[in-house]
Amino acid sequence: MRAAFLRPEELGTPAKHIKALINVLKLKGVAIKEFILKENNVQEVVAQIEKWKPMALMDVNTTGLIVGERDGKKYTLADLMGIVQLTFFVDDPLLFFPPLLEVEKPRNYIAFITDLKHTDSLRSLKVENISYITPFIDKTVFPETPKEKEIEAAFLGPVIDPQIIVNAVTQNYPKEILPIFFETGEFMFRNPEVHVITAINYVLGLFNPQFQETFNKWKESNRAQAFRLVNDIAAYTTMRRRMYLLNFLDGIDLKIIGDFQGELKEGHEVIKPSSHEELLEIYGKSRITIYVSSQTTPTGIGFIPLEAMYMGSAVMVDFRGTIPGFFAPEEEIITFAPLDRADLEEKILFYLENKDATREIAEKGQKAVQEKFTEKDRAEFAYNILQDIYRQFEAAMKSQQKGGELEQ
Repeated sequence: MRAAFLRPEELGTPAKHIKALINVLKLKGVAIKEFILKENNVQEVVAQIEKWKPMALMDVNTTGLIVGERDGKKYTLADLMGIVQLTFFVDDPLLFFPPLLEVEKPRNYIAFITDLKHTDSLRSLKVENISYITPFIDKTVFPETPKEKEIEAAFLGPVIDPQIIVNAVTQNYPKEILPIFFETGEFMFRNPEVHVITAINYVLGLFNPQFQETFNKWKESNRAQAFRLVNDIAAYTTMRRRMYLLNFLDGIDLKIIGDFQGELKEGHEVIKPSSHEELLEIYGKSRITIYVSSQTTPTGIGFIPLEAMYMGSAVMVDFRGTIPGFFAPEEEIITFAPLDRADLEEKILFYLENKDATREIAEKGQKAVQEKFTEKDRAEFAYNILQDIYRQFEAAMKSQQKGGELEQ
């Protein structure tokens, strides 16, 4: 069974965790050859893939989804070769829409998602064959856990003043369709678990028919820009929620990790890690890691909390109805009401003062990640799908051979 893994020279974060899954597939007997894609070597890579003759192509976040043309129409390379493409999405597929938007409806395409509501994203991109896998971590990318907790509380970014996003949006989109941005943003701010596609469709229905017609006409004639608008709404909502909660923590000794654009409050300091390894080390040095979930993972746990928990930090996240399906709240992970600033402040102060309770949650959370969130089961699931593809491929080849014998 042959497969090709198409990837950029350096896998980003958290896409690099997928490498662990690829390694398990290799150990299980899948002959996987990796191809590094660069801006100037696509044709060369395509020639190498055709020579390798895999039955499946694999990539992460569409970074290996190559588009070709036949009879004036654009198709994925897998469709042109008559094989299957598997894409692993570690975040919302809407963030990586351009290749899928460019092609005719992909036929031999399987998408692996890590949040159930990403199904809505893919269906808006005309992708129907979708499978869910729970996020996991690659143990080999983690440094040794620091022995001392030098940071009492870390607040994970990026954090950007939402007005900065508003200023950009007003410059980038027609004035007449901007009301959908603001109204959908408000709706999502109050409803953290709603998916952006669901939200925008619901809010659009509340507008008068004239606006609906104006927006739909713009959307149909500006498909790529319409998807960018959807992503901007999700980013605006995420940043508004983070800034809203962060502003209420004025005076608490807090390290903001990552990009910060806005007014820095008393007691807050920004730390910008220069590498993924440095970021992981910061998790390990933090007694508490606060994570306000991105709107791109409306129901999932995501990879970021798993990394912090693996490094031995007590992770505090905004509560979502699916959280208990991943971890036991207040035992393995700390939760707070998504828009309740008082609840967040009270819990931070409590766990900063009660270090034994914090350490116990950190230890239980770390153990849960080590035991339940590894690549083994996820790779088994992907392997079974590849086995099914291989059996279908073998059956097709035998059918072709029999047909040739009959003709003779």
